[in-house]
Amino acid sequence: MDFMQQNIGMSFPDLIEMMKPVFPLAGHPENNSDLFIGIFVMFTLLVGLFVGLRLYSRFTINGFLRAYDWVLVVATLITIGFGGMNAYCLSGPTHYRGTWDQSWKDYHVFSWSEVATEVLYPVGIFLIKASLLLFYWGLTAWWPLRLGAAVMFVISLGNGLAMIFTAIFRCSPVLSYEGYDFFTTTCNVDLHIKGEEICGSINVAIDIIIWLMPLPMVWKIIQGNCERFLSALTFGIGALACIACGLRFRNVQEYRTAVLVPRDQSKWLLWCLVEMNLAIICSCVPAIRALIIKKAPALIGSTGDRSLGTGVRYDDKDDKEKGTSVVNVDSASDK
Repeated sequence: MDFMQQNIGMSFPDLIEMMKPVFPLAGHPENNSDLFIGIFVMFTLLVGLFVGLRLYSRFTINGFLRAYDWVLVVATLITIGFGGMNAYCLSGPTHYRGTWDQSWKDYHVFSWSEVATEVLYPVGIFLIKASLLLFYWGLTAWWPLRLGAAVMFVISLGNGLAMIFTAIFRCSPVLSYEGYDFFTTTCNVDLHIKGEEICGSINVAIDIIIWLMPLPMVWKIIQGNCERFLSALTFGIGALACIACGLRFRNVQEYRTAVLVPRDQSKWLLWCLVEMNLAIICSCVPAIRALIIKKAPALIGSTGDRSLGTGVRYDDKDDKEKGTSVVNVDSASDK
């Protein structure tokens, strides 16, 4: 204590109190990070399987990948990178030591890993949504669905950018922990978390809208209660991603009201991981259903390709609409 007073000009407790606002959000020994790596491995295997089946479906039915397939592939790589980085950080000895026992190098690495986390999550979520919205756009020429897809695309982009900017620019000077300027730095951590809450609530609303968007068209063009149910289930399975997004939002609220400083971010990161992976899995279901109809239609009571209702027919060799008479939800719509 005498050393601190003589060389820094304040007591150790006063120094701790002053440094609290600029600590990284992760790094408290009381956490749930022991669950993270197992869930990361499980979802990585599941996502690899579902994305692989989706790509196989595309090549089998169409012979090529469309733009939104490549977008989802990029989103999958970002999700795996997000999970791998946080599995390493949350499961390593540095995390369990807590902020106070870290070296400056450890603190530096954790600070930048936090920034990477705050950027990778909104980028990954936006790309997953963009892939699905681009699929909706190409599904039919029905203008309400296309208008809804365009509006949701713009809102999702704006919401993702807001999450990134509130994370990166919460400190003045920006990223000031790079030089460990605790005496001159101010960080509005509460504003950052409040921004996460607002953007998180918007994210939940966007997920619900995207989940419900295609259902009116499916209900309109498909005849027969069984077919309606199966097609609605194909798109409606996205409710799982909505639930995960809602649980992440709840954990953000719990994080904001926590009394521990630095506060535990492990549950928050865990639900980020679950949400991203479930969204990818759900977005692959329509393509997998089309593959089942192509290869084993008896599994879901299908007799093969069917043209249903009114909408757009696509040619396998061209992305342009060839007419306004048909939407084939099972084999053509998911191209």
